[in-house]
Amino acid sequence: MNSDIDPIILGHNQFIGVSHLSQEVARTGVERFSDIKKAVDIIKISSDMGVKGMMLSTHHRAKDILDLVADEGLSDKLKFYPLIPYAQGYVRKVNEVGIMGLLNEILKPAGMSDKFKILFKGGISFLRKDFIKLLETLLDIELLTFNEFNVKAIFLHNVLTDLGLALQAEEIFGFYIDHIKENYNVVPAFGTMNFAKLVKSFDEWGIKKPLVMASFNKVGFQMNPSREECELILRDYDVDVLAMSTLAAGYLKPKDGYEYLFSLPKIKSVVVGVSTREHAEETFNLLHQYGGK
Repeated sequence: MNSDIDPIILGHNQFIGVSHLSQEVARTGVERFSDIKKAVDIIKISSDMGVKGMMLSTHHRAKDILDLVADEGLSDKLKFYPLIPYAQGYVRKVNEVGIMGLLNEILKPAGMSDKFKILFKGGISFLRKDFIKLLETLLDIELLTFNEFNVKAIFLHNVLTDLGLALQAEEIFGFYIDHIKENYNVVPAFGTMNFAKLVKSFDEWGIKKPLVMASFNKVGFQMNPSREECELILRDYDVDVLAMSTLAAGYLKPKDGYEYLFSLPKIKSVVVGVSTREHAEETFNLLHQYGGK
């Protein structure tokens, strides 16, 4: 299994109304990309500028985006990096329609035979209160959306990664790694807001050279417990990093952000969101210049 991932990956937050800076910024994104075609236009612009990877969560808009990407002939040009599960969506949906309503919603992409198999397996797991089996069912349901696409790595959402880390649940991480490798033959990867603790824990558990998506930026935004500690761990441990929040949610100018980022060792790749052609041109030209080939 080849663990090399794309040096530049197009992020998805702007398409689904997520901002780490403010709700106002998130709402602006929702309004701008209310027409899915506008999101796919940005994906095409990015592809034309040499971006060959895209991250996409299993948000309810993901299937519409992927369908249009395929219709536009872009799916053969891109490798996809699912971020699963869509944790915020599950919490909101359970509050709105309950557990059964949630199951109906997330099973929409499945055919009848797939639904039966998944629900049978998951139903038994629920009765047994077996968390790992429930997680297996959840992963398989969410990944149905990506069945026909070229998936390179699958990232466990930082909410679950950091919950497992807080519980020191080594067996959950081992299960996730084995399940993704054996069933999907792609790279199992992890998002986290606790880079230093995660990498040290993986080292103690014998998890070799993990692929981790974590924040790295000049001002230390979302770098826990500190920028200095994260830089130290990056230097001293064998880890591949997909850097996110590289501009500190828009606080940093791209030139300052990328000069810092590519001065660090072992930064394997960067995930960035862009919203306009001008934004894409500035961002990707600088990334190609500073290190993202």
